[in-house]
Amino acid sequence: MGTTFRCLLPILSLALASRTVAADSVGAPPFAGVKSDFYSFDRYDFTYDGRAAIVVRPKVIAEGKPWIWRARFFGHEPQTDLALLDQGYHLVYIDVAGLYGAPKAVAIWDHFYAYLTGTHGFAPRAVLEGMSRGGLIIYNWAAQNPDKVCCIYGDAPVCDIKSWPGGKGASAGDAGSWAECLKAYGMTEEQALTAKCNPIDHLEPLARAGIPLLHVVGDADEVVPVAENTAILEKRYKSLGGSIQVIHKPGVGHHPHSLQDPAPIVDFVLASARRWLAERGTGDLLRERIEWCDIWITNADRSDLPRVLLIGDSITRGYFGEVEKALEGKANCARLTTSRCICDPVFFDELLMILRQYRFAVIHFNNGLHGMGYTQDQYRRGFAKLMDALREHGQGAGLIWTATTPVRKRGALSELDESTETVRQRNRIAAEFVAAAGLPTDNLFDLGISHPEYYSDDGVHYNAQGRAAQARQVAQSIEVRLK
Repeated sequence: MGTTFRCLLPILSLALASRTVAADSVGAPPFAGVKSDFYSFDRYDFTYDGRAAIVVRPKVIAEGKPWIWRARFFGHEPQTDLALLDQGYHLVYIDVAGLYGAPKAVAIWDHFYAYLTGTHGFAPRAVLEGMSRGGLIIYNWAAQNPDKVCCIYGDAPVCDIKSWPGGKGASAGDAGSWAECLKAYGMTEEQALTAKCNPIDHLEPLARAGIPLLHVVGDADEVVPVAENTAILEKRYKSLGGSIQVIHKPGVGHHPHSLQDPAPIVDFVLASARRWLAERGTGDLLRERIEWCDIWITNADRSDLPRVLLIGDSITRGYFGEVEKALEGKANCARLTTSRCICDPVFFDELLMILRQYRFAVIHFNNGLHGMGYTQDQYRRGFAKLMDALREHGQGAGLIWTATTPVRKRGALSELDESTETVRQRNRIAAEFVAAAGLPTDNLFDLGISHPEYYSDDGVHYNAQGRAAQARQVAQSIEVRLK
């Protein structure tokens, strides 16, 4: 009987240990005011610049002190805020209610930003979160401070005061709030109808700075109609070359806000943060919350059949078992599946550990879904290093590149997620190297593009039908190289 040897490297899930610090060990002064509990996190209420302010501190602070700035309705539908607190983000709020994003509100935010970054060492780029009328201040402040913004998450956001509270379109508006808004801006109604003071009016600085946007909207919203707000902003931002993703909730009105499962919002924020780290050059080594590596060698004690190595991530691990069955009696299969991107030198430690122990007849390899925060130039350098490593240490193995699979929208599998464009770019980079080396490609990207029904609900991984289809294609590509 053959034996199976499994080496599972330590999972780096030590609460972001390499990139975090305990909350009570930070050298910044403590926050003043009243301390209370916010879903088990420490909450501080105090007055700043004459306005009510709140800071909620994570139990473990992520390196660099990232933070999310809630613009309005603090504590309402807090699931995204709580998830980011768990990730080591601070949650902050300062009350600018009744100012509707007017210049006075922007000035208050300027002062609060300086206080948080100067006195308490918060990250230079904030994640901005605006629900409903909160959309006005996040966009108006961001337009004047694009270099201080990581990304923007708007939830049913007001993008034009004429729509709400003005009620000059499909929305009924709010007469009392409209009067308050005009007073905050110091305008008459006639002036407000032509004023360029809205989020939809000054998107160019954000597009030029490459600020990613995410909106979550209810398609049946009659208070802040999508057509008068997000749809206009989306069209204009895209025309400026900006990146915006809109998550639509069919049949949902202005409420409830957010998503029951905030994972798509949280993923957007974390990906945006990683991108800024990579682009400023101080985040060359990006870490996920859990890093993992799974090395599996079947029949490690036998050499009666050629040995095949599959390199990839959780997608590869998903179809590996069926590939192994398809090649039974033809090859002994092994896998190196990992969360490491080829931009991370640790990936090559993992790769060389297995290549130095075993000789493979065929190596079927992929790397592209992890490390989305790395730039395309970094990925290109990583791929060049991967090709060199396989040539130098692969001991003459036949190489097959498999294209990285597309990502679909969670809960809307017929649509591609925005990250698929990054996948396409990475596949193009890989194709250049592969073509130059004369290597075959196993195109699992096209398989995924053609079959949305193969996906599981998360839009990343595959269901049983999809894994079976992938395994058939992979096994066939390997058999050709074994002959």
